[in-house]
Amino acid sequence: MTEKTPESKTSPTINTPESLYHVKRVFRYPTPGHANSFLQPSIRATYASLGAAKHYAVRALFDEGYQPEQFLELHLRKGPGTNWTYGDGVLVYAKTVEDGFITVDLETTPNTLGSLVLRAADGRVTDPLFFVVQTTIDYSMDWSVGSRTTAIEGVFRTRAAAQAAARTVLLGEDGEIAKTDFAIYSENVGQNDWPFDENVIVHAVGENAVAFEIVVVGWICETLTMSGLCVRNESIGLW
Repeated sequence: MTEKTPESKTSPTINTPESLYHVKRVFRYPTPGHANSFLQPSIRATYASLGAAKHYAVRALFDEGYQPEQFLELHLRKGPGTNWTYGDGVLVYAKTVEDGFITVDLETTPNTLGSLVLRAADGRVTDPLFFVVQTTIDYSMDWSVGSRTTAIEGVFRTRAAAQAAARTVLLGEDGEIAKTDFAIYSENVGQNDWPFDENVIVHAVGENAVAFEIVVVGWICETLTMSGLCVRNESIGLW
């Protein structure tokens, strides 16, 4: 006879964690010969537990279907004693055959959402979340890793709230920075001739040759599988 698993060990729990730990995957092409020098990041998962987030981050590429033999190099940070040279928040570094590389990073944000539904097994957040992500590119530097950074500027429950927040990221909460302070400031208001992906809300370039791209990315947990995994909607730039 098969022993039944206690309900408490399989059912999602509701909790209000102090911090959220996000697994972020980024494709990077650090040479000027590529038209898309920086592809938008994808938030692969969010956890209430740092340990669980680290555990998933190391296998995130494999969870997407990648195999080790697809990369010229593949480096996994599996412990604090590892001699690691790819950045403090980076847990995976992979070099691709197209002269680019992939990183899987961990990023921490305060929980501003209140109570969240967590998977009982590992504290993975199952609520639909939307992320405002800022990409910064310094064109005054060479085409190196250090000239491109991404940061999560906010986490929201709806796309509309995330889009509204995205429009204020570069301007400050009190509007102390004006759009005219930038050499270029373009905002996506639904125009047909918008030259960027539709989830890019703001594209701006400062007088100092630093470019900014503010995007809204997210994933929607439409259903849970028997094992508690989210089924993601990968349309319209959402994961």
